[in-house]
Amino acid sequence: MKNEFFSVNKLHALPIAMVCLSCVLASCKDEAKGRITIDDTPPQQVTNVKYSSGPGEVYLSWVNPDTLSNPSFMYTKVEYLDEKGVMQYHLISKERAVDNVVEDTIRGFATMDAKTFSLYTCTVRGYHGEAVEVSVSPNAPAFQELVQTVRLTPDLGGIVVSWNNAYNVPVNIVLDYYAVADNSKSGKTIVNVKGKGEGSQFVALSYGDNMVLSGEECVVNVIGQDEAENSSEPVEFNITPKAVVKLDRSEWTFPGYVDNSNDPTIGYSSQETIGEGGGVSPHGRVIAMLDGDLSTFWHASWKTTYKYPHWFIVDMGKDITVSSVEITRRQGNNKGQIGQHFYTCASADATDPSNPDNWNWTDQGSYSFDINSDAPQTFRLSQNPVCRYIKVYFGEEHKGAGDQAMVSEFNVYGAE
Repeated sequence: MKNEFFSVNKLHALPIAMVCLSCVLASCKDEAKGRITIDDTPPQQVTNVKYSSGPGEVYLSWVNPDTLSNPSFMYTKVEYLDEKGVMQYHLISKERAVDNVVEDTIRGFATMDAKTFSLYTCTVRGYHGEAVEVSVSPNAPAFQELVQTVRLTPDLGGIVVSWNNAYNVPVNIVLDYYAVADNSKSGKTIVNVKGKGEGSQFVALSYGDNMVLSGEECVVNVIGQDEAENSSEPVEFNITPKAVVKLDRSEWTFPGYVDNSNDPTIGYSSQETIGEGGGVSPHGRVIAMLDGDLSTFWHASWKTTYKYPHWFIVDMGKDITVSSVEITRRQGNNKGQIGQHFYTCASADATDPSNPDNWNWTDQGSYSFDINSDAPQTFRLSQNPVCRYIKVYFGEEHKGAGDQAMVSEFNVYGAE
């Protein structure tokens, strides 16, 4: 019975297998019928190529071939050699055309030497015919023009860098500096300049382990640089930043401070006394910002939830001429604030000790904060305010990835 059973099933399986084979063959034929044939016919060339020059840039425009008579045309490839002699290319889809006209800007040229641009019309797989070639000389790059406008002015604890960018092109100003009396005291800072317009920025000439050049004659080499890292010749300045010191913090306080409470006081919005370090002082508390230890930090409360805005007030004990404020993030953590707002208040303007909201605060402006840097970040306060209190405010606009603000160290630089 067992053999007969399998024999019968084999007889039934044969016509089923034949039917399946027929279906597969039929399916292959249908697939072959519906298969798309790729057209690799080289399209006609672009026409009416026009060009003009800008600061370290070249502007090209052209007319694409007609897509009805050139169905294989998919994109235009523009080939050229960059300043290092490396072949570069731009791929511009036919979809970018407006009324069949395409425009392209090619940047990153450091000289006014003529550059050759080859325009190929390509199929989807990159097949193309002969190129249309044009030769264009860029104008002098913006960074070369900009570096001639840079001026340096000595200021408390650093210098003020000013410039006038005549072009709508972003440029970097690179400051390479050292102390004349000791060349080992050296550093480098990059100032990012937006396109079109005048501007200025305070720069602390920092070196080594969080040290700042002040009261010492310095040589500063100023270099203009574009996004492709092409650079101008350096322009040398001799300048002496006005002397400042990192202020002694041993007598500083936070108004209304309570060591074992997360709750707000008149001196801060909250602190985390439990969740950061098992309740051991100064972990999580505002005083951790003044202990000189990068492993400790103030953290706005999260055990008892307090969300943005966050803030704190530092009482320096007496009126001091302030140059800049320095904030260091919680080390290795980028979930804190992305900026902050500073306010200052002199002793005479702190009219009601129990209510800082009624004090006569001077608005020092809002600043962005690099949440990805463990290094101290310096924020220049305009007009060198004379003050006793500094309020640091973290509004909703300064909120980062998390709900709490965090600061490892807080320092102030001022006149001796």
